[in-house]
Amino acid sequence: MRVARPSVCSSLHAHLVLFREGIGRRGASIVRNVSDIRLASSEEQGGVPAVRLAPGEGMLFERLGVALVQGDADQTLALRERAGAYDLIVEPERVVRAVGLRAALDSDGLSRPRAVTRLGTSWGLRATGVLASRYGGRGVRLAILDTGLDFGHPDFAERAIVSRAFVAERSVNDRNGHGTCCAGIACGPKRPHCGSRYGIAFGAELYIAKVLDNEATGTDGSVLAGVDWAIRNGCSVISISLGTPVGERDGYSRIYERIASRAVAAGSLLIAPAGNSSQRPERVAPVEHPANCPSVLSVGAVNPNLKLATFSNGVLDPRARGVDVAAPGTAVLSSAPRPALHLVGSGTSIAAAFVAGITALLAEASPGARGAALRALLLKGVRPSAGRAHAARVGIVHAP
Repeated sequence: MRVARPSVCSSLHAHLVLFREGIGRRGASIVRNVSDIRLASSEEQGGVPAVRLAPGEGMLFERLGVALVQGDADQTLALRERAGAYDLIVEPERVVRAVGLRAALDSDGLSRPRAVTRLGTSWGLRATGVLASRYGGRGVRLAILDTGLDFGHPDFAERAIVSRAFVAERSVNDRNGHGTCCAGIACGPKRPHCGSRYGIAFGAELYIAKVLDNEATGTDGSVLAGVDWAIRNGCSVISISLGTPVGERDGYSRIYERIASRAVAAGSLLIAPAGNSSQRPERVAPVEHPANCPSVLSVGAVNPNLKLATFSNGVLDPRARGVDVAAPGTAVLSSAPRPALHLVGSGTSIAAAFVAGITALLAEASPGARGAALRALLLKGVRPSAGRAHAARVGIVHAP
């Protein structure tokens, strides 16, 4: 997952507005009184893509306690000037992106044939103990927020899947490949079309939210619409394999941190990749947005030698926000849109999908553990890794 720099559309003045806990629908009245921007409810309209909001309109995500607004210059100024009086947090909407996985494979210097072991399975499944696990994620709802899915893929064609698009193109079908790859790792079948198992939570209930378009580009608004939808549908695990680079001295988004914290309180754990911008050992890039938020589980990537991938982001300063856990993310087998059907790719997006799948296994094994308790179980079960400095403070994820 390589991503573009943050960007804000100045003509639309798109912003996120966070309300204090418990405001609910009263948030719409606050925004209207402050800025004359009218908010629709996501629960009533099912979520609307940000690109469809005209100036003076917005969408209120009640469960998250946040609104996406499109205002003119005067309306935006009014929101910012009166934010303190109403205990609001206002931030510009960012552009997020997930880019091709093969480039990450090349940058780590590994050839494609190394992805499959002699036993015909992904090396990552063996390294994380998935093949020895008796769990498949049954009864657990897992959401993939990405570029969609190839619903005609033979490994998913017979599976019951709930889906929704939050981008301009209303189809949830994946024309990019990133979403199909991540969904395959997290929830691919136990006996796939290619004969080599690559999926983890084959028994999980799969929810697909298309929050990135066919160019793998989206916005904070589309991502939050997907998160809101996943929480309303009771998804215990939410994988968001996307991001935006941040500067070494930049802090995390206060709005995303509050949203992730509220999601955890609602029983949903958000999982995101650390980013692929490093060139180790010369340069270690900081963990990207939104993975740099403390309440989002951030994931780094390791290679088949269980060493940190050269592209995997992290921190050099131990006081800074680092990576919570590492997972296989180099030369990994997964699904791809037709006609390819399967590919071998690399990236922290793949590692995040690994963690999402294993978290679903844990959720099945411990049905009473959700949110913070599920996160604690995941981190408790990790194993030490080679070269864990600047990577994952607690090691490599492991299946129950």
